[in-house]
Amino acid sequence: MTAEILTYTIIRTPPAGFDGAPYCVAVIDNNGTAETARVAGYVDGQDVHIGDTVRALEEPDQFGATFRFEI
Repeated sequence: MTAEILTYTIIRTPPAGFDGAPYCVAVIDNNGTAETARVAGYVDGQDVHIGDTVRALEEPDQFGATFRFEI
């Protein structure tokens, strides 16, 4: 299932217990429902834009991401 980024931020200095920085946290339009999620597949310096498509993961990755950038 695909969804669309409504807004996002890149976390470079995470709070204790959140590994894998830098990473993307986004508000995603998931079939009409706004959902906040960590998005897997972010590479430092990657261009991220409102409206980008992300794909739902079947299960969270090792960092808890529930969506992944479309490749």
